[in-house]
Amino acid sequence: MVVSNPEIYTNEWASFSTRDFPDNWKKKSGDKVLITMTDVPDDRPVEDVLCSQECYQKLFRKSGLKIVVHHQPLGNHSEGFNWLNETRIAPWSIYVLEEDRNFFPFKYLHRI
Repeated sequence: MVVSNPEIYTNEWASFSTRDFPDNWKKKSGDKVLITMTDVPDDRPVEDVLCSQECYQKLFRKSGLKIVVHHQPLGNHSEGFNWLNETRIAPWSIYVLEEDRNFFPFKYLHRI
């Protein structure tokens, strides 16, 4: 699963901008954030929902999934792109997940 890291909404990137959305800095998991794609003709803001790594991990656990591998790839200057922050901050996370065979779904149900 490929997901946006929270840092994508508070930094500048080769193909994304958050410059016009300073309120993104105040957001927490579950809040709406805005970002603009700079490498396409349509420059309207894209709305997303911020989700922290901890939030993703909790969602996976509650869904009966466990993380096998978590990658946070960085850009490399030798790739020929004009990276801005991509060589030091990973804008994306890649999760390799598998079924958690010790998952008991009723564990998370609350009595009414």
